[in-house]
Amino acid sequence: MRSYKSIERPAQVLGMNLQDLGLLVGLFIGSVLLLGFLGMAVKIPRLVYLLVILSEIGLLLGLRYLTRTQAPGFLMAWLSYTFIQPRRLAVGLLPPPAHGKNPQDNRV
Repeated sequence: MRSYKSIERPAQVLGMNLQDLGLLVGLFIGSVLLLGFLGMAVKIPRLVYLLVILSEIGLLLGLRYLTRTQAPGFLMAWLSYTFIQPRRLAVGLLPPPAHGKNPQDNRV
């Protein structure tokens, strides 16, 4: 069976996966908005803004390096493992539900 590598590869922009770039841009926008709202209440030194920009550039370079070294979807895999996947896997029948819990929700 013939496979097309260009179709099977994830979309890339600026040398990194599109999902990772979207998360990185979202993190940058969120951090700037948070600092803007905090800046209305308290005085934030300019060094903090510089630190945010440098950390974003560092993340951008790090994710580009991970994409070049064929670590596909590293950021999405970490987020999925941290927030979405169940902590333990049930093999066989599901245990009976505890008080009012959904039996399909096996998160611990």
